[in-house]
Amino acid sequence: MSVVHNQIESSQDIFLKARQVRARYGDCSHMWIERRQKDAGFPAPTFFGGLRFWRLSDLQDWDESQKAKPRPRATRAFKAVRS
Repeated sequence: MSVVHNQIESSQDIFLKARQVRARYGDCSHMWIERRQKDAGFPAPTFFGGLRFWRLSDLQDWDESQKAKPRPRATRAFKAVRS
């Protein structure tokens, strides 16, 4: 029964096209998505017929995981000014 139930759930998943994913994250670029995949564990796409699609539930899980992480502050090295 659980195998059938899992198959039904997966068949009802919502998939977003790359254009929709970029719009979801503020009209970001393709490179932004690539960098998040390498650096922050952004979900990998699923390919259907050579086109990239992302499972909405995976994106929502990633969003939640990013909220829980503290964001490191950027530091800058300043040059000493000679007088």
